[in-house]
Amino acid sequence: MSMILPEAGMVLLVGIVAGFFLSLFVDDNIENDDDAAENVAESLLSFSAKIFFLALLPPIIFNSGYHLRREMFLRHLTPICLLAFIGTFVSTLVIAFLLYWVSNAGWTDGFEPTLTELLTFGALISATDPVSTLAVFQSKRVDPHLFYLVFGESVMNDAVGLVLFNAFAKFVSHHNTAGKVTLGILEFCVIFIMNFAGSLVLGIISGILAAMLLKYVDMRQNTLLELTLYIMIMYVPFLLAEILQLSGIVTILFSGIAARRYVVPNLSESTDEHADVFFRLAAHIAETSIFLELGLSVAGLSGRGLFDWAFIMWSLLACLVGRALNVYPICVAYNVSLRKPVPSMHDETTDPTTSYQADDDDGHSHVEMTDQTCIKDDASTDSSSPEKSSRPQRPEMAATMTLDSRKDQKIQTSTANMLWFSGLRGAVAYACVKTFPDTFGHQKEFMATTMALVLITVFVFGGTTELMLNVLKIQVNVDEDSYIENYLRADPLTGFIHNLENVYVYPCVVRHSDMADVQQDEPIDDDESVHSFHEHVDFEMTESQHETNVARRSKKLRESLYDFGSA
Repeated sequence: MSMILPEAGMVLLVGIVAGFFLSLFVDDNIENDDDAAENVAESLLSFSAKIFFLALLPPIIFNSGYHLRREMFLRHLTPICLLAFIGTFVSTLVIAFLLYWVSNAGWTDGFEPTLTELLTFGALISATDPVSTLAVFQSKRVDPHLFYLVFGESVMNDAVGLVLFNAFAKFVSHHNTAGKVTLGILEFCVIFIMNFAGSLVLGIISGILAAMLLKYVDMRQNTLLELTLYIMIMYVPFLLAEILQLSGIVTILFSGIAARRYVVPNLSESTDEHADVFFRLAAHIAETSIFLELGLSVAGLSGRGLFDWAFIMWSLLACLVGRALNVYPICVAYNVSLRKPVPSMHDETTDPTTSYQADDDDGHSHVEMTDQTCIKDDASTDSSSPEKSSRPQRPEMAATMTLDSRKDQKIQTSTANMLWFSGLRGAVAYACVKTFPDTFGHQKEFMATTMALVLITVFVFGGTTELMLNVLKIQVNVDEDSYIENYLRADPLTGFIHNLENVYVYPCVVRHSDMADVQQDEPIDDDESVHSFHEHVDFEMTESQHETNVARRSKKLRESLYDFGSA
């Protein structure tokens, strides 16, 4: 069944069927509120909006950040941030103004929301949730470049979309004119940057403080207490951010990233494993609950005539157009920004196994490689072949000939097409619409529209993901071990911030920090890097501590490249 219908779709079906039977016991004209059975049925058809934001969203966002593979995320950080920040804002505006034009033209069967409502709706519906697509990517082991563009964008996009939604929702008022909204948007841009930056810093500081607590207060002999305190990081930073008028969602996202980076090395092995399972389970239950509630609510709203199908179809078109104007211009602009051209696969002067080291214009060294991929079961090339040996090669880089770093950065046309196709709507959008401002009495209509869009994208787009992979000829069956090994060996993370963190931050917050922990993004046997680090940091380490750190490093390398935190 999972080969035909994604898990989210199956949960939705269960909710719809259950909601249909429950709705049989609910009468809109019931005057007797003392009937317990009917009250229970009505309650099941609609959860409180506070439950969504305070109980269900934090575990989902935290788990996404916690399982975001740091080195792969940072490798593709530029396009991910462009898609998440600029792309989400562009998508919001395109959806809002397109629907505003359509409604003013009278093509929405009399439903005419205000511009501020449409901006708020555009923000929430721009939040993507490609969990079904990522599950297919995971099973097919697609090109890691595509996987982390989709995963990374969805993680950041959720946070940006929620901040945009909360900001635009404040403008939904009877007294807002177009001029006031324009000035409000300009003011919002400044507040947005300050709010996002403050939330980011708070999230990272929360992770660092938790790491320092577990470093200086050794709880490894009492794993139950250690685990109990550790899992509090999934909620405490969120609540603290809300108290400080910051974005709890952005804070909890970066708390998850910081916790994985700084706190995990201070945990006992059992707590590490149990916490990982707990975070996955909490996120899975939360997301399943949201989809289940969505399915339950479909039956309740469908009988009230709230599904305006003309507006729904225009909204779907607006989402597709907004997604296209988000993805394609940004991909083109990013490819143009790459300073060196990618060697052609058909260039006769290019050896498909040649790799060499080159310098960017900024002076940073990187590895240039050609378009050879890491696919399992491919026929191996005989290195002793006379034809091959006659071509120029750099012997010092001979061990890094299976990963094309330039190809891994340029966004190919097929990758951009799949990025556009992967813009499913899901739990975050539906959670937002539950708190949609009802100033003009249009909350139910927007809720019904969001439900329909989630159902369409999950069933249609999520259900045909594998088909699109075949149509677009996306690379699948990637050998994870080969890809990780060659990536870490060929292109480790470098830079001022990375070195500053390794030399000053990481040793201060991590117990028994050594080269195996600090240089997490480089291979264990990199003697040159170890020597370089010893020039900056002096420490003493026992043999048992060294074995523990090496074991942690090996475990990290064995983690799946396609782990996006699913249960």
